[in-house]
Amino acid sequence: MVTGVETASGAHCTNCGTAVTGKYCSGCGTRTADLPAQDDRQDWIGILREFFDARDRHGMLSVVGSFLRRPVDTIISLVDDPLYRSHWGFLTAMVGAQLTLVHVILPRVFSALFNTPDMANNSAVVTNEIVQYLGIAILTPIQYYLCRAIGTVRRSPISYVKLCVLSVSFGALLSLLAALVFFATGILAIKSGTTIDLTLIWRGLVAMTSVAILAFVAASHRRFWRMSWPIAIGFSLGVAALSWWVIYPALSTLAERADIAGTLGRIIG
Repeated sequence: MVTGVETASGAHCTNCGTAVTGKYCSGCGTRTADLPAQDDRQDWIGILREFFDARDRHGMLSVVGSFLRRPVDTIISLVDDPLYRSHWGFLTAMVGAQLTLVHVILPRVFSALFNTPDMANNSAVVTNEIVQYLGIAILTPIQYYLCRAIGTVRRSPISYVKLCVLSVSFGALLSLLAALVFFATGILAIKSGTTIDLTLIWRGLVAMTSVAILAFVAASHRRFWRMSWPIAIGFSLGVAALSWWVIYPALSTLAERADIAGTLGRIIG
């Protein structure tokens, strides 16, 4: 794991931000001699190679467990680990599980339990996942250059892409858990004959999940870029507003106009 110095070209010490030119940081004395040699993956083009790189020393379930126990420590550890290259696979697993659960599995289970029409929508899963990836592709460069301007250390694009990918993965994991809690609550209410406002329950779960994700993004960006808390919180709120109210709604609207879900429905049934 990289613990002292960012391995991008023009490396800077992540402890104090001083430019590193020798075996030790001139600002704080951090040793740099044992770091792996710099390579051309520390740029935007290298991200394409990483997308297809499946090397991993971490089991997916162990990563999930670590995220649930210590989310900020986990993401910083994985981002700084040069041997961890499975963040794209982890993102696909988390987002795929979330969307499949919400759009396919839970509607079918509910239909089977209560003899209601099956509302499962396979094409919606694929459409929403496409929107997620396009949103990442649009937002990440904007966020990177903004953070580089307001942060106190220099970080490479490839390391920030990893941070963003894992952040979205953690958000999908929390959303998946919220969906399970909502479904279990609804089943218990119906089975027990209890009258509750499920819409209110869902809104509460969404609000709690959103607050948790914002807190996580602010804390992880603060540590990654060595930001102050006010700057990290302001950045997180700004990005959330841009993504939730502009980017993702616009992409979803384009997907609807292009009838991607309908096309996929005719293909995959």
